Amino acid sequence: MGALADILRFRTMIAPYVLEILFWSGIAGTLYGSYWLFSHDHWAWWIALVFGTLVTRLIFEFVLLAFRSYDRLVEVRDALRSDAGR
Repeated sequence: MGALADILRFRTMIAPYVLEILFWSGIAGTLYGSYWLFSHDHWAWWIALVFGTLVTRLIFEFVLLAFRSYDRLVEVRDALRSDAGR
């Protein structure tokens, strides 16, 4: 029940988990698009495969950077509080 309470009180963020699901959906969409181009004998299928996966990864890394930065700031805050309590 503690984990659910943390989620409902916005102490635990669920957006990173949702973004991970969206990332893999984006990769699947890129692979499907590349396959569709390949099956229709289009020359750009390999460009879509390489750059599509790369761009998808970069976009989600930049979005997740905000959440990772927040996690590190919380760790710094907690470390400062524990040092101040000594």
